[in-house]
Amino acid sequence: MEIVELEIAGHDWKSLRCGCGRSAAHLARDLLKLARAQTDSDVDRVALDGHFMISPSVLMEPALPMVSVALAALADETSPKARFKFLETLLFMIAGEGQPFELARQGRDLPAECAAAAQGGIWLLYREVFSGATLGAVNCAYEILTLIDDDEERLDRARVAAGDRLNEELR
Repeated sequence: MEIVELEIAGHDWKSLRCGCGRSAAHLARDLLKLARAQTDSDVDRVALDGHFMISPSVLMEPALPMVSVALAALADETSPKARFKFLETLLFMIAGEGQPFELARQGRDLPAECAAAAQGGIWLLYREVFSGATLGAVNCAYEILTLIDDDEERLDRARVAAGDRLNEELR
């Protein structure tokens, strides 16, 4: 978990306002627990909902550093269930549409910042599509790519090449 630990340590979580109303320091610990999780029940015990995102699609401050932590988890040795949870969380962050009013007043566009940060890990996401580790992870990675990869021809080639690894509605 060295890559995830390195990325988590690179952010000032205490200064970020979490969706639960507290500092996001606890979220850094939860992300590390998730990255270290080996069993399904270990993964299920880590609750991220209501922390990086509230209501249906309002991103909170911790979402941006969580994008890089999720990408670090894809580059690290995480269990298949933990990888899927990181991918699913990344998809929610990339699909997020709103942000707190105070961030907007500061001139920030957190959803765009998260999407831009995810583009830095585009090849990790393509690797997930072609790894075939689990159907859920493959589909989730491909869905993220449809939101962040501007190269539609490459995305289409990947869709065709992935074939049966993708569920029917994504093919």
